[in-house]
Amino acid sequence: MNDYLEELEAQLSELTERGAHQRLRARRPGFGGGGPRPPRRRSSELVAVVAAAAVAVVVVAIIVLNVGSSPTQPTPASQRESATASATHSSTSTTHPSATVPGNRPPGPVSLPIPADFHAQSFTAISELTWWLLGSASCPAGQSGTCAGMLQTTDGGRTFTAIHPPAPTSSTYSQLRFADGKNGFAYGPDLYATHDGGATWHAVDLGGQVKDLAIANGEAFAIVTNQLMHSPVDQDAWTPVSAAGQVSGGLWVEGSSVIVQSGSGDGFGTSVLVSHDAGTSFATYPAPSPGLPCQFQGAASPDLWAQCATGTESGVWVSSDGGKDFTTADGSGAHLSLPNSAAFGAASGTTAVVGYQQLYRTGDAGATWTAVGPSGIAEWAYVGFTDSTHGVALGYVGSIAPGNEQLYYTTDGGESYHLVQLP
Repeated sequence: MNDYLEELEAQLSELTERGAHQRLRARRPGFGGGGPRPPRRRSSELVAVVAAAAVAVVVVAIIVLNVGSSPTQPTPASQRESATASATHSSTSTTHPSATVPGNRPPGPVSLPIPADFHAQSFTAISELTWWLLGSASCPAGQSGTCAGMLQTTDGGRTFTAIHPPAPTSSTYSQLRFADGKNGFAYGPDLYATHDGGATWHAVDLGGQVKDLAIANGEAFAIVTNQLMHSPVDQDAWTPVSAAGQVSGGLWVEGSSVIVQSGSGDGFGTSVLVSHDAGTSFATYPAPSPGLPCQFQGAASPDLWAQCATGTESGVWVSSDGGKDFTTADGSGAHLSLPNSAAFGAASGTTAVVGYQQLYRTGDAGATWTAVGPSGIAEWAYVGFTDSTHGVALGYVGSIAPGNEQLYYTTDGGESYHLVQLP
């Protein structure tokens, strides 16, 4: 831990001398704009923890908080509905002021006590030093059970402050994205927005379940039931992205590029829809694993990674032309024998980390993979990067239980991971 703090302090000094922090790359999930991609959890876990108080990457991850059993995130397949399912949401959004966190607090920073027994379950960031964590914690005095907690750090995990979560005792949101220090979204299946850094939150009704959300260039994109919608991050003005048609998942955005899997045709996920004009138009290309869910991550256009279910195991693919053509990354899928729920994060066009109980890293676009990370992990729930060197991973130590999920930090592109001590 001392080595970790010394390393962070050295980084902070170096960044101060440079005079600016590096910006986070856009992702879902993975970092798809506004944070890394949230952890993909088992469907049983999504019904397990109740939400309450404190914690983007682009950075991308994030789970439904329930009481009574371990938190889970649905596998990609369980997160997507049939391609034939019709969208039921309205074409415009509705804000519900009554859903604002009680108290009518004025905008701006709010000093809160750090929640007791906080356990990180989701991560999002806007730079290598500024993160938010969503997790479970003991409820405040006078309340019993488990509540949601939200923490923020602006020094890479050296210190944390607590901020208000939306609807602290509700389990209607599961993931978190921040676009900047003021504008953020908690979602899955409902949507909550803040435009004052988390001092207040309000519900936004999009007429359907929000399955995924990603941010880039001041614009938020969301999959609502089976339709793609978007809004400026500082407004609640959601409208459909009609050019995408019916979609199924795999949302990723960076700059003016938007990638999502089609929800129509021979089966959901059969095609990859690629836009380079912020969703005004889309090109259609074959999916790496047709008919099965994928997550996409890009670190530098036109390089793109895809990690997809293949039936019994997951596979990793790479594209050097922005998703037009994908090739299998050697060592993925059956070679690594990883389940469909394996965690995946891309640091650059050549560097990525994937794993379930053991993490594997490639620095040569998948030609070879090397085991990395700590031992004793029952399951890696999330892996993500904010840039080519900085990133995090969430893993269950010993057994899969809410209190056993730990946060790890890397400053060398995934070659090594260090435990972050949370308050």
